[in-house]
Amino acid sequence: FVATLDFNGDFSLPNNLIVTGNSIVLDLNATGIVAATGNVSGGNLTTIGEVSATGNVSGGNLTTGGEVVATGNVSGGNLTTGGALSVTGNANVGNLGAAAGVFTANVSAGNLSTGGVLSVTGNANVGNLGTGGLITATGNVTAGNLATSGTLSAGGNANVGNLGTGGLITATGN
Repeated sequence: FVATLDFNGDFSLPNNLIVTGNSIVLDLNATGIVAATGNVSGGNLTTIGEVSATGNVSGGNLTTGGEVVATGNVSGGNLTTGGALSVTGNANVGNLGAAAGVFTANVSAGNLSTGGVLSVTGNANVGNLGTGGLITATGNVTAGNLATSGTLSAGGNANVGNLGTGGLITATGN
């Protein structure tokens, strides 16, 4: 074979270089394929093309300025994003912690519990409404029956069709 060693210390071969033992190479420039059947150990791997692996890729961290694209499942301990999480299918979540939520469609849930205020701008159609406090309405209240075991108090006029009582009717005016 013919090898060339120039004045800069560069060594070149016109054909293949086969090494059966360990090889320590400080700078390797190749225009063809560099093939290794064993492990390749290095400080950094830089490419202007793509990195392709048919087996698993194991690493401490994956940093990219672009996208991470996976056609299969992505399994991890935590998923952190500074942007939006977009899910087109179902998202089965054990616990969902959020400072705020925006839902553009119906929300179906077993129980809705809040220590704050429930604010509804549309109609609230509920089967039963129970409270340990007050029910306040600034508009009209339309109901089939109004039953109380306490006092019914009206600050304005009370216009009633029929008034029935099992007790007294007391009036201080006309």
